[in-house]
Amino acid sequence: MTLTSPVKYLLVVEDRFNVRMMMSEYLTQQQFDVTTASNGVEALEHCGQRQFDCILLDLMMPTMNGIDFLRELRKTTTTPVIVISAKLEESDKISALEHGADEYITKPVSMRELTARINALLRRIAIQSNQPANKVQLSNNGRTVILHNRTVDLTPTEFKILEALVLQPNKILSRKEIATALYGNETVNIDRSIDVHIRNIRSKIEVDAENPVYITTVYGAGYRFQL
Repeated sequence: MTLTSPVKYLLVVEDRFNVRMMMSEYLTQQQFDVTTASNGVEALEHCGQRQFDCILLDLMMPTMNGIDFLRELRKTTTTPVIVISAKLEESDKISALEHGADEYITKPVSMRELTARINALLRRIAIQSNQPANKVQLSNNGRTVILHNRTVDLTPTEFKILEALVLQPNKILSRKEIATALYGNETVNIDRSIDVHIRNIRSKIEVDAENPVYITTVYGAGYRFQL
């Protein structure tokens, strides 16, 4: 007997007809069940009729733009959203992420990369949904974290980074904000070292460091501790 994976339902929200159809046709070939919408109002109607596994969202649309759609969507559901936009400004990325987007991809993007991003996000969501509720205790004296009754030893720097994230759950912290928690107001070029420390922390607290559940990367913005 051959076992097949359950069908995943996608909603593509894009105002340009040719782009919308191209995405729909390709993703259908990748075994997704695809619904399309040309603006935020139409997309909300679809969301009221069906539960989607992931939404692919353009930002610049008539009638209701992507940010307004996110505001309305997040009042009722946590459905994963990947923004795909030609907007390159950091402020646009941060705005989308702060309004509830899970990822932000700039156009143009290849369909192969998009498919990989969708699958990676769905895997991460699946792992997270199978985890018990996060229970994290920080011990300043021992520089340790107790996670699900398991004690994890951290270096002083790792502890400070994790503490900064845990004390502001679900908030995106930029590398600069994490650096401020470590070094105060000093201006230092530590982007790469922050990434290394995050990777080391994940190796100690995550079940699968390649698909993190607790410390997630918000592309283009920073890191977030998930509750």
